[in-house]
Amino acid sequence: MDSKFMGLVQRLQVPDRPKKCGSYSGPRVAVIYGFMARRLMQRNLLHYLRSRGLSDVTLYGHMHSVDSISDDLQASRSEGRSIVILGYSQGGFQAVKVARQLERRGVDVALLVSIAAGGLGRVFPGRWGFEPRNVPTNVDVCLNFFSQGDLLGCDRNHQMNEAVGSRASQRIENHMFHAHEGVSHLDLVRCYPEDGINPAVRTQVIERIMAEISGLKRSDAQESAQADRPVFGRPSA
Repeated sequence: MDSKFMGLVQRLQVPDRPKKCGSYSGPRVAVIYGFMARRLMQRNLLHYLRSRGLSDVTLYGHMHSVDSISDDLQASRSEGRSIVILGYSQGGFQAVKVARQLERRGVDVALLVSIAAGGLGRVFPGRWGFEPRNVPTNVDVCLNFFSQGDLLGCDRNHQMNEAVGSRASQRIENHMFHAHEGVSHLDLVRCYPEDGINPAVRTQVIERIMAEISGLKRSDAQESAQADRPVFGRPSA
C-alpha cells in the first residue's frame, strides 16, 4: 500500500483518548477497532469499559501507527501499570502487531484480547505479513473470541481461528460460538442496549474480559500502595 496514503489514513485515525485520569493507577487499556468500526466501538466496548471505572482506555484505529500505540503503552508500563490490548476485527490483527513490537522492546503485556480477527480481515488489506494467531512471548494471558456464525471475522478452517501460545507459562483461552448460536460479527462487541445483548456474549465475552481486567486493576492498586508505603531503615547502633 502506498506510504503516502497510509500516512494520510493514520493521521485521520485520531485516537479517542480519556480525560485526565487523576490518581488512577489501574491498567492502561488500548482498544483497537477494525474497518469502519470506530463509532461501533465508541458506543459499545469503549463506553462500557470507561463506565466500569477504567479511567485510562484509549481507542485507536486498525491502521494507526504501531510505533505510536507502543510508545503510549510503554510509557504506562514504566509507571508499573499493567498493559491491556484489545482488538476487534482487523483491530485484532493490529493488537497482535503492537504486542510483537512491545516484545521487541522488552515490555510485558498482561492481557491481549482478540475478537473476530480472522476471515476477510486476513486479506483486506493484505499488509499483515505474519501469522496473527501466534501469541508473542511477552503476553501473559490471551483471550481469543470468534463465532462460526460470523461471516466477516471467522475462518472456515476451525483451527485457523485458534490462538497459539509461544511459551509454556502463557494462559491462552479460545472461546468459540457455534453457528447455531447465531452470534454475528457485531454481536461479539455489542454492549448496548443491555437488554439486546446476546446472553452467551454477555457471559463468555463481556464479563470474561471484565473479570480479567478487574483482577489486573486490583493487582496494580496493590503494587501502587506498596510503592507509596514509606520504608523505614534499621536504627543505627
